[in-house]
Amino acid sequence: MTLEDSYRMVIAEEIRAQKMYQALAKSFAKPETSNVFKELVVLEKMHEEKVRSAFAKEFPGQTITLQEEPIKEMQGVNLNDPQVVLEFAITKEEESVELYKNMAEQTREPEIKKQLLQFAKEEEGHKSILLSEIQRLQGALQWFDPSELSGLMED
Repeated sequence: MTLEDSYRMVIAEEIRAQKMYQALAKSFAKPETSNVFKELVVLEKMHEEKVRSAFAKEFPGQTITLQEEPIKEMQGVNLNDPQVVLEFAITKEEESVELYKNMAEQTREPEIKKQLLQFAKEEEGHKSILLSEIQRLQGALQWFDPSELSGLMED
């Protein structure tokens, strides 16, 4: 696979992620969960725009056309089980991390290499958001004000 093909694949992945997170935002009834997905849509859109910009720098004068509509990959995923859906989304973020790292290894431009590695790091952050959401759904993650613990902790 050429670097140019990798750019096309990444853009398709970012579009796929946007569509997946838009669908998930609609399917989760709780606003706090829905809002997590809405925020991820925004982040993935920003990645798409930045990748398109990096492509333009790497391949001046060339236009990027996607070979096909991004594949609908959620077939077979139990959309009624939030944890299964979140775990699926995590695997997609992990794939994106690897793709960005591989592209960084192939690029000639130090600035673009740095940007691609930053994207990989940001995708890891998306994974962390999704993991936190799983913990919240399982009741393992509780939000509290640390000042509520004063007097309960030993000094």
